[in-house]
Amino acid sequence: MKKVLGLLVVFLFVLSSLGFSAAQGLTGKKVLILKNVDAWNSNANEVVLTELGVPYDVMTAAQLNSLTASDLISTYDMILIASDQNQQFYDDLGPQMPKLEEFVKAGKVLHVHAANWGWHGGLWTTSLPGGVSITRSYSNYDYIIKNGTWLYSTYASHGYLINVPAGAEIVTVQGDGTTPDYNRPSTIIYPLGRGRVLATGLTFEYSVRYRGMEWRDFLKKLITENLEYTSKKEEPKVVEKQFNYIIWNFFYYRQYQKTTEEFNLLHGSPEAGELDNETLEMALHHKALAEEYFAKAEENGPILQNLNSIKVFINLRKAYFHVRDAVGVLEEGIG
Repeated sequence: MKKVLGLLVVFLFVLSSLGFSAAQGLTGKKVLILKNVDAWNSNANEVVLTELGVPYDVMTAAQLNSLTASDLISTYDMILIASDQNQQFYDDLGPQMPKLEEFVKAGKVLHVHAANWGWHGGLWTTSLPGGVSITRSYSNYDYIIKNGTWLYSTYASHGYLINVPAGAEIVTVQGDGTTPDYNRPSTIIYPLGRGRVLATGLTFEYSVRYRGMEWRDFLKKLITENLEYTSKKEEPKVVEKQFNYIIWNFFYYRQYQKTTEEFNLLHGSPEAGELDNETLEMALHHKALAEEYFAKAEENGPILQNLNSIKVFINLRKAYFHVRDAVGVLEEGIG
């Protein structure tokens, strides 16, 4: 019990000496969903954001015309473009792509669910930010590179990305359920200015609603990671308090003196006289090392006159740990 309490005191002491910052996570984040219709009659994007506790607005491509890039930057952390839209959506959105690029370059994130050729018949009329485009290619299986697992749906993806920027992370590729085709990336993440773009041909909205939980979990993971990416751009640097050698050296000095007294009492007790030679030798070995390190801590004069020394700290700390171990050996042997 004494050991546990001692460790607890040390732990609390350390906590009081260091600066910590709690992760903000998704707190304070907001997303804009762009769509004219529900992709494959699914509101999966809204469902996932609600489960994550992230507030969102929904807007058509025509309504987006009323907002400037500055409006978007000051209000949202991520813009998510839904898959499978009607042609009017893509026609209205095309001329506004420069505004979305400006949003990303300011340190924000754009999720482009680019799977078209769907139930609503719309087709992309422009390239995605950075010149990326999607090529029509239906695949029932897509391979998640990071964890080596397959996603299945009918269809898992409607296309793969071309003109992939150098340095882009390839997240998923199409395949046959056995062999990934790395020439057909179906989800990529790439930097643009201070922000990033996720572009995917995966049928997220359809598959989250009609297929397994692995689809919902995967979409949640991507959204979470990208929203947290915006945090990295905005969080102030954590400033740690300067390490206080005076406090710690005084602490270890007092602990060394106290623990040495405990050792002397235990070592001189009748119970210690009944211990086997191996146990006694081990205890004395740690005690000798403790004295050696304590002597090194005193090489430049009395410890209490050199409390602000890193050299004293290094040696005094080791001296305390060894005398503590010596006491521990005796206590364990005595029972």
